[in-house]
Amino acid sequence: MTLLIGILMMVVVAAFVAAPFFMGAGAVSLDSVASRGQLQRQKHEAYAAIKEAEFDYRMGKLSDADFAVLREKYTAQAVEAITALETQSTQRRQLSATKVPTRIAFCPACGHRIPPRANFCPACGGSLNVAVA
Repeated sequence: MTLLIGILMMVVVAAFVAAPFFMGAGAVSLDSVASRGQLQRQKHEAYAAIKEAEFDYRMGKLSDADFAVLREKYTAQAVEAITALETQSTQRRQLSATKVPTRIAFCPACGHRIPPRANFCPACGGSLNVAVA
């Protein structure tokens, strides 16, 4: 009995480890989620640094030249993060737009009108998935 449980546990672990290799191209990977989180963090940190520099400038702790350099540096970091986030978002939208299956209105075999979400023709019983592909 323990041998059977051990083998079952090994099969489950192996399936869990191998699952990313069998996922489709549209599956969200952990790397893209982590990358998005890192870019969001970079954007928020750059915003916070700009606010801090503005506060220090208004308090008289920074000269005009130092403030300009800091503001330019952190603005460039924020713009870089925002651009990367927009690129990821655009790629994700394009990928999801290509996956939308096309539905047909009439059965290719008998010509009967097909209701929404139907997988088979209600008149002749023919499969509609073959016709869409």
